[in-house]
Order: sequence, then C-alpha cells, then structure tokens
Amino acid sequence: MTDQPRVMCILGRADDMRMRDLVELLGAAPPSVTRLIDRLQALGFVNRGACPDSRREVLLCLTMAGRKHLAGVRELRDRLLLDALAVMPHRQRTVLSGSLDGFEQMLLKQPALHLAQESSPADSRQATA
Repeated sequence: MTDQPRVMCILGRADDMRMRDLVELLGAAPPSVTRLIDRLQALGFVNRGACPDSRREVLLCLTMAGRKHLAGVRELRDRLLLDALAVMPHRQRTVLSGSLDGFEQMLLKQPALHLAQESSPADSRQATA
C-alpha cells in the first residue's frame, strides 16, 4: 500500500501521535487507517499503546525496526537521486533546480503541510519553550 511509507514518515517525525490526529492528517476513514496501522504493526514497524491522558485514544509510534527500515528507504532514495543527478547534463540540472524552487513554493501553500507541522510534538514543545 502506498500510504505505508507516508505514515511511517509522519510517525518518524513525531515521538508519538494519536490515531485521531493521524486520521485527520491523512484525510482518510478511521477504519482504513486502523487497517494500515494493523499491517505496519504486524511488520513490527509500529507500536500502538494507550494514551496517557485519555484511555479512549490510541497512541502510535515507530519501533526501532520501523526507524531502521525508514532510514534504509531514505538512504536508498538519496543514493538513487544522487546517481541520477550525477549523470544529468549541467543544463538539465539548472532547469530542474529552477523547477524545484517553484515546486517548493507551491508545497508551502498546501494546508496539509502546515497541519503536519502543527501536529508535530517537537514543534509544539519548541513553541511553548
């Protein structure tokens, strides 16, 4: 499923996350997200636990195996991108760089990106410090 890497990246940025927040961030139906988390938990990549301040909520976090897997995926992605850039002619790299600048500006306008940043526990701790 294509959402598995996305969910792992989201959980990798947070120390832990409430299932409710993940559902909202993904814009998916709760049963679909629950099945996705079930699969990731079966792979040993995600832990599911009780939320300390609400017994009705579920807290999610990546396991060490999940973090290692995510790091491996990122390492492979980076190596493939660098290899592709290394053989790309200079003129094409220049065009790509300009296009990526415009792409970045469009991404920064996306509400989901801001929601992801707001839901990150590390960001909220820094904002209150």
